[in-house]
Amino acid sequence: MIRLAAEADGKEGDTFTVPVVLPNSVKKIFVRKVPIISERDIVAFYPFSASDGTIGCYFKLDHDGTAKLEQHTTEARDRVVVASVNGRVASAMQVDKKITDGLLMIPAGFRPLEIAQLQTKYPTIGKEKEFGEQKKNAQRLLKETKKAEAKAASEAAKTKGN
Repeated sequence: MIRLAAEADGKEGDTFTVPVVLPNSVKKIFVRKVPIISERDIVAFYPFSASDGTIGCYFKLDHDGTAKLEQHTTEARDRVVVASVNGRVASAMQVDKKITDGLLMIPAGFRPLEIAQLQTKYPTIGKEKEFGEQKKNAQRLLKETKKAEAKAASEAAKTKGN
């Protein structure tokens, strides 16, 4: 689950905003509960290595997502947007320019298993024809990881019981 949330002022109230602590910071800001962009607006993605050791992604948005991103980047210059993945704050960015091409770049914050989850839902930009194989490989990886985690948990429980 991917969300891009807009910075809000704390005066909008608990009904419409939620406090978040920015990654690699102690700074807390408020963001709107209703996201600008969600996974429903994404049609493809492209992962890349980030300088902090995590993974960043480009997301190609559909027509509606493109319009929402363009409107927000036009109106909210110099404000912060927060990207969350599966409910975890992954990255915070400052809006510095109008984005009209429908490409959202989240520079960092994704984990390898989250990329595998994305690969089961969206084709990689430029490799759309290979999506079927990509999806199968990602599902296999997720299944193997889940099996390994279950085995490790079982062994840990056995060790703890002894």
